[in-house]
Amino acid sequence: MNRICGVLTILALTTAPALAHHHHASRHFSRHASHHASPHAEASQGFTANASFYGGGPRRYEPNSHTANGELFNMWDMTAAHRTLPMGTRLRLTYAGRSVVVRINDRGPAVWTGRSLDVSRGAATQLGLIERGTGQVRVQVIGKS
Repeated sequence: MNRICGVLTILALTTAPALAHHHHASRHFSRHASHHASPHAEASQGFTANASFYGGGPRRYEPNSHTANGELFNMWDMTAAHRTLPMGTRLRLTYAGRSVVVRINDRGPAVWTGRSLDVSRGAATQLGLIERGTGQVRVQVIGKS
């Protein structure tokens, strides 16, 4: 019974925000941002995201692992996952004095992780995020590809 409750709790935490993202989208951009501003206004001004990287674990060994937009996952591409930003959105990420441009091609990270952006292993390497694994990155939306 406890296992079922745990699974249902995780399922609720990961799907409810996706279903309600139109109403609460500004909450996904920054904890410090006003909840009354539109997500588009915040995105054009930039925001801070708690970021991590992915590419390594199980997906590294799956020969046909695809991202949410249908592309074959390549951990060395300059890509990222975000829960609500449109697919193809290009972002300039800055961390520890380094900057890289990534393209949104996947969804995630899960809400319960406390992070709002997952970058590919390649982008994390260029940013210097690999060593710590997570960090606060400055995000500037620069357009769509």
